[in-house]
Amino acid sequence: MLECLYFMLKTISLKNISQSFMERTILDGASLKVSEGQRLCIVGENGAGKSTLLKIIAGVLEPTKGSLEKNGHIRAHYVPQEYSKENLGKTIGGYIDTNAGISLTPKVYRFGKILGFNLEKNVDKYCHELSGGQQKILAISCGLAVAPDFLLLDEPENHLDIVSRKELVSLLQEYRGGVLFVSHDRTMIDSIADKVVEVLGGKTHISEGGYQDYIDTKLSRIEGMQREYEKEERRIRQLQAGIGILEAKAFRGKEVSAYQKAKKELEELKADHKEKGRPEDKKTKVVLQQSGSNIHGGKLLCRIDNISFGYPNTKGDIIKNISLDIRKGSHIVLLGRNGSGKSTFLKCLMGNLSPKEGSVSWAEGLKTAYFDQHAEFDPQKNAFQIVCDELHVPDQKARAILGMMKFSKEKMEIVTKDLSGGERMRIRFALVFGANPDFIIFDEPTNHLDEVTWEILLDACNKTTSTILLVTHDHEFIAELQNKTFWLLKGQQVKERAADLEDLIEELRN
Repeated sequence: MLECLYFMLKTISLKNISQSFMERTILDGASLKVSEGQRLCIVGENGAGKSTLLKIIAGVLEPTKGSLEKNGHIRAHYVPQEYSKENLGKTIGGYIDTNAGISLTPKVYRFGKILGFNLEKNVDKYCHELSGGQQKILAISCGLAVAPDFLLLDEPENHLDIVSRKELVSLLQEYRGGVLFVSHDRTMIDSIADKVVEVLGGKTHISEGGYQDYIDTKLSRIEGMQREYEKEERRIRQLQAGIGILEAKAFRGKEVSAYQKAKKELEELKADHKEKGRPEDKKTKVVLQQSGSNIHGGKLLCRIDNISFGYPNTKGDIIKNISLDIRKGSHIVLLGRNGSGKSTFLKCLMGNLSPKEGSVSWAEGLKTAYFDQHAEFDPQKNAFQIVCDELHVPDQKARAILGMMKFSKEKMEIVTKDLSGGERMRIRFALVFGANPDFIIFDEPTNHLDEVTWEILLDACNKTTSTILLVTHDHEFIAELQNKTFWLLKGQQVKERAADLEDLIEELRN
């Protein structure tokens, strides 16, 4: 009986999948198998091919080579990383009808409410009017309501606030079908995944367990690669030491074949070494310059005095009667639900919006930087040109700044329209830290970040002498940030709170 059940299990298998776009190979011999009820997280650096792999599994994209095999009649539902343009003109009701069906509408409403958005109340609202978080909740709620055999989610945590993320983790833990998801949220990976699939060099590397198990497996694999690399290095030195003798003998007509064989082996090994480089197990670190000067050391940087803001011709204020101080060296984490007014509050601080009441006063000569998660670049410019133009720095300095963000020389020359969302995010970080500001505002900087860039950003935030005001819903990032204080935005008010993160999340939930 158990044997029969095993063979009835629904599975999806990828065998030797290759995928190329133009002349660039994204996947090269990738393989994996997932069974009904399993939870696989796909990880890897930005641009490695994670989303491409998920699209192939979803049937949205045909592989250039290889096969996709499905055992049994399989129902899959795919939630992409970004909202598709064809859905923007639909109402919430229209989107539900298309992606879940009228009969499942009550279930969609229920999941939406759990995740923090009242879909029923806003059913006639157009999707283009929704925030990124609201769009994501609508799409995920439809996927959960459909209850497919395999739920495919591409970075489901993006745009969700910290409370919604915790609720999503609970829903996925209870989900009975298979779940394949791309994620950079370590808490989500550890809470949900029973396997982690890393996409690296076009291939897939599978490890059992959650995020830490994946890291341990990866380090073991890298140690093996390093041993092999060192073995090849020793062989190169041996060949180089003996090649001169063999060349002299060949010149006299002796051992010509041995010389040609050794020369070919040496050339191949050197070329392979140059292409691969030494496997690296250490996290990339950022060396930060000190911020402009010490004139603000120990001083008040900013005073927020009783500010309120609301848009004209709209009912009520978004933020009201907020008074706070920002002092040198603070690492402030601003917590709040999606739609509560966090971005509006930040724009008031930076002068992009003028409070209708109260004032924001900055220390004289303060150098500030604002990280905008939606900032766009000229699609025909590359990262190197953007940093040179924006920061007015010489070539060598621009390359050093981009190097801190783990841009290779080749990547610096690729136009931004051909970079991944995460790689464009690294350019934004380069512009912020490269300016050496006294005060930095980060608005949701952890979206789309691969593990290496996540580590780079965290290390940079912990080492910088700049004062930081951070909006993020990444639980692990907040936990790892040093010397932090919390500001809580709830009910139009922002208050400084000396409390545990879990207690503040619970307060936001209620």
